[in-house]
Amino acid sequence: MKTVKLLFCCFLLALPFSLRAQSGSEANASDSVKKFVQGFYDWYVPKALSSRSEPASNIAIKAKGICFSPELGRKLREDAEAQAKAEGEIVGLDFDPFLGGQDPGRHYSVGKVALKGESYLVEIHRVSSGKPEGELTVTAEVTGKNGQWYFVNFIYPNGHNLLGVLKALKDDRDKPNP
Repeated sequence: MKTVKLLFCCFLLALPFSLRAQSGSEANASDSVKKFVQGFYDWYVPKALSSRSEPASNIAIKAKGICFSPELGRKLREDAEAQAKAEGEIVGLDFDPFLGGQDPGRHYSVGKVALKGESYLVEIHRVSSGKPEGELTVTAEVTGKNGQWYFVNFIYPNGHNLLGVLKALKDDRDKPNP
């Protein structure tokens, strides 16, 4: 019985140190996620602002494919391919999926980072006059594997999300023409 009490006391003494180590590790992960997301936006926004013949999101999928989960990357490529085949009509995304709109700002900054299950939700804000605008632009859902972070979804302030939008667009394309 004394052994059980001793083990229980040791457990109780070790618990605060264990929790502190976990929260420190989580803070490091949160900082790492923040750097990953800000780095992507610092690279991406100039692409979105430049005049080009193809959407910046297509360039991102080609050049930074490792930044996207296999599912999200596949669905974005399918959408881009369907749009490329459509002549004179919009059958795919008609907005920038990573900026949440059609008119990109000159700069975006990462706001709060929150752990949700095994993913992080990262708030992205448009910056004007050197300060983040009040409204949330988009929330990036990020997860990681083997030390590599990647985007799994983008959630918009109106409650929609990129995976849901891509599914709806595909469903519309797959409907038989009357």
